[in-house]
Amino acid sequence: MKKVIDFLFFLIYVTAIFFMPNRIFIIITIFLINLLISMYLKINLKKELKNLLNLLPFILFTFIFNCFLDTIKNSLYIGGKLLLVCNMTYIYSKTITIFEFAKIIEKLCTPLKILKINTEEIKLVVSICIAIFPIIKKDLKELKEASKYKDINLNIKNIKIILSKYLVSLIKRVNEIDEALIEKGYDY
Repeated sequence: MKKVIDFLFFLIYVTAIFFMPNRIFIIITIFLINLLISMYLKINLKKELKNLLNLLPFILFTFIFNCFLDTIKNSLYIGGKLLLVCNMTYIYSKTITIFEFAKIIEKLCTPLKILKINTEEIKLVVSICIAIFPIIKKDLKELKEASKYKDINLNIKNIKIILSKYLVSLIKRVNEIDEALIEKGYDY
């Protein structure tokens, strides 16, 4: 039950960040709170910063996009809030396993049992979906490196060929997972 409460607190916290008024004092305060939480949970600061650097292109894209829709000042606030939310999400992800997260989702979906929905299946789907992200990331990295070694530039013309091969590979992998579940007697 503690993990469910932690998850709900996390959701409320990151949602509240976006509803906070656009004040530099609030952004700095939330940053310090994130830093204190990170230190309390003994999260590796180097890895945390590396994660934020990896997300920086996405955050910059969001900032630039918002510059067209709003003032630069408000766009900076949105970018700062997004940075804080991404940071807190990273912190939370380091404190929980995939299985624990799936169990939390199963517990939160318990009211669906009234509608005769099997929440254990939801837990399984969540576990598989989350577990496959690192695999997809690794495969895309290998695909990028292989195309680099074959002197294939990743551009619009040949991305269709490369991604079609990748998607075929991904579908084969999903079929393997499906077959493994059937062999283990999981009936869905």
